[in-house]
Amino acid sequence: MAWTPTSGYPTTHAATLKLVATSCAPALQASLSGAVESIQTATGNGDLVSLSRVIRGAEASLSIISAENVLATATESAVEAQATEVIWQSMYNLHELAQEENIYGYYLNRGGNIFFLVIFALIWLFNVFMLVKSRYHWYNITFICGFTLEFLGFLGRVLAFIDDTNINYFLLQYVPLTLAPAFIMGGVYFLFAQNVAIYGRQYSVLKPMWYSYFFIACDVGSLIVQGIGGGMASVANQEQTDPAPGTWTMFGGIVFQVVAMTVFIIFWLEFISRLYFHNRKQITLDSPLTRRTPVSYFKLLFHTPSARVYKKEHLEPFYNPKYAYFREYKLVPYYPVAVTIAVIFIYIRCIYRVVELQQGFDGYLITHEVFIMTLDASMIAVAGLIFVPFHPVFVFGPENVLKVSDVKLRDVPSKDEEAGFAKSENLDRSDESLEHTIA
Repeated sequence: MAWTPTSGYPTTHAATLKLVATSCAPALQASLSGAVESIQTATGNGDLVSLSRVIRGAEASLSIISAENVLATATESAVEAQATEVIWQSMYNLHELAQEENIYGYYLNRGGNIFFLVIFALIWLFNVFMLVKSRYHWYNITFICGFTLEFLGFLGRVLAFIDDTNINYFLLQYVPLTLAPAFIMGGVYFLFAQNVAIYGRQYSVLKPMWYSYFFIACDVGSLIVQGIGGGMASVANQEQTDPAPGTWTMFGGIVFQVVAMTVFIIFWLEFISRLYFHNRKQITLDSPLTRRTPVSYFKLLFHTPSARVYKKEHLEPFYNPKYAYFREYKLVPYYPVAVTIAVIFIYIRCIYRVVELQQGFDGYLITHEVFIMTLDASMIAVAGLIFVPFHPVFVFGPENVLKVSDVKLRDVPSKDEEAGFAKSENLDRSDESLEHTIA
């Protein structure tokens, strides 16, 4: 055949010509006639778009069948070339139509989406198992809710392998993935309160449970706003109308969530700073670890060998003596760094979602899958996996439970009480020593 694609079409499709079975012609003709008749009276924007796509697809497919019939009997090379060009152009038009109908704006990566579906399923199963085996019910339930939504989101993406034009599959992935981090953070807020209880109220700006009360209230408000926006965007997409009002409503909910998380991170970093440097003026040791430097933060947070010695000999006397036995457990000193990493990763994901929503459903971020894989799924997966070894039952042991009543501490202890904490750690636990401490 002498014909080659013209410069107006990408040559990458020239070698992928596909045929349409001639037996489909009656059904295609009926579909075309029905769509042409219906479009005469259609008024809704969604109906007009849908019917126009049916017409375009049926016409292109019928053109391919017609050209196939010509090729079956053609003997002249010029006729064969012309018929082949019609097939190629029609196939290209069908490809363009499929791209236009693809809600995602790209072909979903099967391996990546299945991978994260499995990861989130495993994290979910782990937390369901822990709901039965441990008594940290608030933490377990919030993580179960969060990773149920993550699983459903990627289930929607995997189902879209079948049909990437199905709006229900798109919404199944979009809405749960948008809402999931709010539930996960609900569990993290309680972990913050636990850390405050373990080390001492004097290191916290707020009372321990206030973090849960305040930030969970913020998350609930954010979820309501995002849910309303998601519903509005869903209706708009189904009716082929402008989804911008719903998108901007969801954008407002996400921004509110990010603002709340920013405040939370400030409180958390302040807690970490106080935890390691609040009592430095009372420490006579001349050590680099007493100075607020990036190196000191890193060593103390990651519990390096030099930091272990420093904590045990110089910081431990100032911490809450009630939970001294907790701090002897191997994972407890690494608990703050686990929470820090998880919060930072979830925060990165939320920032990504803010930018994505601001760009809209046709923006660069939402139409390139690499971003949802790296800045969304990977961030949440890491946050979930961190709390497999750092689940509270592994950190504190199966027999120990820090309940809400344990976390509800009274106000900041006085300086005399803090001094008492220090003395109690340096004295023997005999009756005589206790009497001396009280005196």
